[in-house]
Amino acid sequence: MRIIFKAFFIFLPLLAIGQDKTYLGVELGPKFEIYQYQDNGDGLYTKPFFYSPIYGLTIGRELNKTFVSEIGLIINDYGESFRIEGDAGYGTSDAILAIQIPLRLKARLKIIKEKLDLVTTIGYHLAINTDYGSSGSGTSFWSSSVPGSNDSTRTETKSNYSFNKTYGLIETGIGLAYKFNNSLNLFLSANYLTGVKRIIEVEVDYRINDAPVQTGTVFSNGSYFSVVLGLRYPISQLWTGNTDD
Repeated sequence: MRIIFKAFFIFLPLLAIGQDKTYLGVELGPKFEIYQYQDNGDGLYTKPFFYSPIYGLTIGRELNKTFVSEIGLIINDYGESFRIEGDAGYGTSDAILAIQIPLRLKARLKIIKEKLDLVTTIGYHLAINTDYGSSGSGTSFWSSSVPGSNDSTRTETKSNYSFNKTYGLIETGIGLAYKFNNSLNLFLSANYLTGVKRIIEVEVDYRINDAPVQTGTVFSNGSYFSVVLGLRYPISQLWTGNTDD
């Protein structure tokens, strides 16, 4: 939590420099997590999947007519997902809960003067893994009978590991921002975040029919892509009611 407070205190002086150029924001949207895998057999699969929405608060500062700096606090609930050949679908389970502090630089390109902007984003997220050091294991059994074929059975044992107390994510994004007459901004953006080191790992032992036991590893660097809908409002207007630019 000290890291969070330090980040906000560093940004607080900007609030005193022209509050009409500083805004508060809220954002919410679905995210699709990206897992990779290593498999000694050929029965393990992953794909991008939705587990839980991402949401948070931001404070932004207009640097000039083009660029905006932004910091925030985002809650990211990670899930884990993979499939063994023969499964009807991809199962999901809880992985870790992360608190992310984004540091962003945004560039705005006018599409409709004073109304609609195209916005690009580049940023870095400092993420805190609140489940650091956690682990677990379990075993499951699945079987089915398909007309015209042999029974298919699968046993699975897995162990979960959570690495790294803190980690970084690099963010890129593009979106649209619409400004209402009262200076309220509505925005929609698509973002991609990628990590540089492994933070979640699942060791899987599985067996399909009477084949030998195979081993695999499902892991994530924290990468995901998201679609975010949000609102932003100038701080000064919260108490002055001024709508001038």
